[in-house]
Amino acid sequence: MNKRKTMKQKIILYVMGASIILGVLLTLVMIISSFVSTNAILLDNLQMMAKTSSQNVSSNLHLLTDRMADLALESVLSDPTVENAEKQELLDERKTRIEFVWLAAYDTNGKKLYGDSAAPASIAEETYFQDITETNNITIGEPYCADDIWQLSVGAPLKNGDELYGYLIGSYKYDLLNDVLSNINIGIHGAAYIINEEGTIIADKEQDNMAKQSNIYKLYGSKKNNATFDAMIHFQTGSKLMNLQHRKHYVAYSPVAGTNWTLIVDAPRQDFMKTLLTAIVISILLAVVLMIIFRFFVTRMANKIADSLSLSTRRLTALAEGDLKDTVTMAQTGDEAEILTEALAKTIDNIDLYIDNLKTSLGYLSEGDYSQEVPDTFIGDFAAIREALTSITLSLNETMCRINHASAAVNENSSEVSGYAKRLHDSSQQQSAALNRLSKSIDVITTKIHMIDQNAAQLKVSTNEAEQKVALGKQQMDSMLTTMNTIYTSMQEIIKISQLIEDISSQTSLLSLNATIEAARAGESGKGFAVVAQQISILSDQTADALKQTGQIIEQANLSIEEGLKTAKATAESFQNINAATDEFTGISKQIEKVAEEQGEAVALVTREITTVLDIANTNQQLAEETNQTAAHSLSQAEELEQVVASVKLKEETQA
Repeated sequence: MNKRKTMKQKIILYVMGASIILGVLLTLVMIISSFVSTNAILLDNLQMMAKTSSQNVSSNLHLLTDRMADLALESVLSDPTVENAEKQELLDERKTRIEFVWLAAYDTNGKKLYGDSAAPASIAEETYFQDITETNNITIGEPYCADDIWQLSVGAPLKNGDELYGYLIGSYKYDLLNDVLSNINIGIHGAAYIINEEGTIIADKEQDNMAKQSNIYKLYGSKKNNATFDAMIHFQTGSKLMNLQHRKHYVAYSPVAGTNWTLIVDAPRQDFMKTLLTAIVISILLAVVLMIIFRFFVTRMANKIADSLSLSTRRLTALAEGDLKDTVTMAQTGDEAEILTEALAKTIDNIDLYIDNLKTSLGYLSEGDYSQEVPDTFIGDFAAIREALTSITLSLNETMCRINHASAAVNENSSEVSGYAKRLHDSSQQQSAALNRLSKSIDVITTKIHMIDQNAAQLKVSTNEAEQKVALGKQQMDSMLTTMNTIYTSMQEIIKISQLIEDISSQTSLLSLNATIEAARAGESGKGFAVVAQQISILSDQTADALKQTGQIIEQANLSIEEGLKTAKATAESFQNINAATDEFTGISKQIEKVAEEQGEAVALVTREITTVLDIANTNQQLAEETNQTAAHSLSQAEELEQVVASVKLKEETQA
């Protein structure tokens, strides 16, 4: 036999199960949302940082180009007639004011005309020289290392009016560009670098990496990454979570205005995940602690509910065992448990009262007292019991009244027949006095035959009356069975209604569970609704338990009605057996009557030899005696029937 779980265990199991599931779901949602929000926030911030940094780089480069443009517009440098020595003096003077590594002027073929001794003799092979010759505009060269110094060359055309006759090239220290990259600090291992239109890293926050001239397509190339790199070198701005050398990186990029460069900022994802994972672990530990605390309060609440309902449970158990006398201990909780105990006490009192009323009414009927009214204390569907008892009492009362009237009529007829028989008997005695001696022997035989015939006739009459009474009793018992079946049908409807209410309670529990889930999805704004949904769930569970207990009461009442129905059916079968026995008595009386007829025929053979006078006298005497005996016997039976009817108490209006 399986051990049933107590209500306390069920409450703790369901509430803690729901809480754990909810906690796990909230934790998963928190973890997923944390990763998603972290990715979105970091990518947005990195994109903004990359854009701002590229603008700073562009501003610094513009500062350099503006200086070179202003210097190239100096009249001394733009006048071909001025000596190179004078131009050299101007360059030397400007070099002291601006941090140039070297400063020099070159002709249109890239050969140095004049300038600093550190300047190369020819720049014809430099990329920036090809750019400046093609555009005839200010050009910025890519960073390069010379004499262990990282430098950045800027070139401007030298014109005399509209005539181009050379180029002014100045090489700045790379520090002016590196100041921007070094100030980009993202995470512990964050990086910032600049690529050209081919994807080659030309500037890096870590200068040691610049000498490698690495290409991002070769370093981190993949089908998915190459699409992003293509967007970078096509001067697009964006941010993305990329897989760089099997590690996730937050990457943001933005073009540097005025150049063919793109600034890239990337940070390993793991630099930010440690803090996030720590926060998640702390949240999980906090949730576990809250679960433990919540279980403590749930246990206390379950104990309170279980203690309140145990009062009703114990009393319902005693009621199921047939105990209707013990009082119900009332729960003083001020909630549904108190209402349940009050309803249980009222139900037990009503059932006890109904049973007492049934015992009293049936006791009156068994004693033959049909004048008592059935108490009007039945309510609800139990009123059908009172109606059935009232109908049975009225039916029996009417039957006894008809029997009373019939007995009075029989008594009156028997008295008249008795008077006629007495006068006939006196006349017959006078006629048969002279023939008494002759017919003495025949009289003895005739008397015995007549006695048998009379008994047979009387047995037939009594059997017919008994058969009529049994048939009437059978009709009344059939009426009672119909009434009991109606009560049983009504009880089945009550059971269906109880099951319907139980189904409604199950749907309410399911609705509460759905409301709890929707409240959980709503987050902070659904907390209040979650509390209401939880209370609805508790109320639904309590209602279901109450319905189960009420169903047990109804089932017990249904069993009692079924027992009554079985008893009524057994009584009906007894009436059928009595009816069968009556039929057997009728057959016996017919057989006795047949035997009497045969004996009469034998006596008739003897009486044929007696004279006609003796036959007439004997016949008259015999008829007188038979009539007298029949009248006396009928009168005796009528008096006995009148005594039986007189012992029954009938209602006055029915007697009238």
